[in-house]
Amino acid sequence: MKLKTYLERLGIPAPLGFGVIFIILGAVLYGVQSCAHADDYRADHGVAPCEITAPLDSLFGGLFPDGEPGAIVTVMKDGEIVYDHAYGYSRLDSLARVTDSTVFNLSSVSKLFSGVALMKMVEQGIITLDDSLSRFFPSFPTRYFDKINVCHVLSHCSGLPDLRPLGEDEWSRYLETHKSVFGYGLDYRRYGTGAEYIKCFENLDTIAFEPGTHYDPRDISYVLVAPLIEAATGDNFEAWMKENIFDPAGLTETYYYNVSFHHPRLAHGYKRVDSSEPTSTFRSDDGRWEEYDCDEADYFLTKADRGVCGSARDFMRFKRALREGRIISKASLETMLEPLIATYVPYVDFGLGTAVCRAPGKAAKAYHTNMNGGFAAAECWWPDGDVDYLIFTSRNDWNQQEVVAAVDSILASKGWIL
Repeated sequence: MKLKTYLERLGIPAPLGFGVIFIILGAVLYGVQSCAHADDYRADHGVAPCEITAPLDSLFGGLFPDGEPGAIVTVMKDGEIVYDHAYGYSRLDSLARVTDSTVFNLSSVSKLFSGVALMKMVEQGIITLDDSLSRFFPSFPTRYFDKINVCHVLSHCSGLPDLRPLGEDEWSRYLETHKSVFGYGLDYRRYGTGAEYIKCFENLDTIAFEPGTHYDPRDISYVLVAPLIEAATGDNFEAWMKENIFDPAGLTETYYYNVSFHHPRLAHGYKRVDSSEPTSTFRSDDGRWEEYDCDEADYFLTKADRGVCGSARDFMRFKRALREGRIISKASLETMLEPLIATYVPYVDFGLGTAVCRAPGKAAKAYHTNMNGGFAAAECWWPDGDVDYLIFTSRNDWNQQEVVAAVDSILASKGWIL
């Protein structure tokens, strides 16, 4: 069989697959060899633990070697954790090791919480998905915001351009029409609040495209979710999220990051050092890694799109509660997973706060892959198969698409997913 055909049967796009297929085959063969004497276990329990543990250990042990910024990888099947392995360090300054209670920034996975929150408000009768943003932001120009609704925001198709100033020239122009407590553009990008970000829209004079017609993964409209919830409920965003989303799910290690946020198990994000660039931030003793999070990465603090920090074990509590209908109804969850706008990835549409892949001959998969500063995250789940996994890391140097394809293939080889 041609390698390209084999990759396609595994569901791996050929451009990605040639680099990752050898990792997959090695991991699967390692797992088969390690499980040669597990027949008794399989007779009682199905897939033996080593059949999933060994190939995943082989894959991730090579990606996240000891002594470097690390990762937590957790797999849940039928509501039970079947794989929960940590790799490397969460902090290089204190050499704290990653565990399933390490608190990571969840990057774009934060959008799943935002989607669930707005669906909760729909159930409560506070909003509808068809409500225009003008209802919540009367100071915005109605000729644009009358056309943009809640559904457009959650599905990345609002057409709103990113007007936040990048560079000193843009910052100078921004100050001509906006009052700011910040004296420097860099401070604005690092510490700016959602309240100040939305000021960019008060003088909006154009949109990128007609709302609902195109998908834009950089869609800035998610920064409006937090102030939208405050405007619609009259409550503080974080307090509302805790009462309506976090507490019903039993979350105790999930927070929205801010500059005063301190948690004893909070990881740092890291990137590989570019030796040609000077730095004023922490660098590892071996000179290979430097911190790249709140104080270094642009727009780190936008809450609703990438501001959630939490642990792996807490996130799996959230997924259990979501599947069991303890936060929103199962009907609302199904609505979130409906395809609303096609993305640039074949067979992938965006729903309400999550991407959904419907490849021919395969079960639907909902997922996020993204990074924020030095943090990177991937989470995937099969709504009809009751399989979920996550990869949270304190480094941003791994190819998320290739790694997700490898994990999917390992799970498929055990018959856990189609």
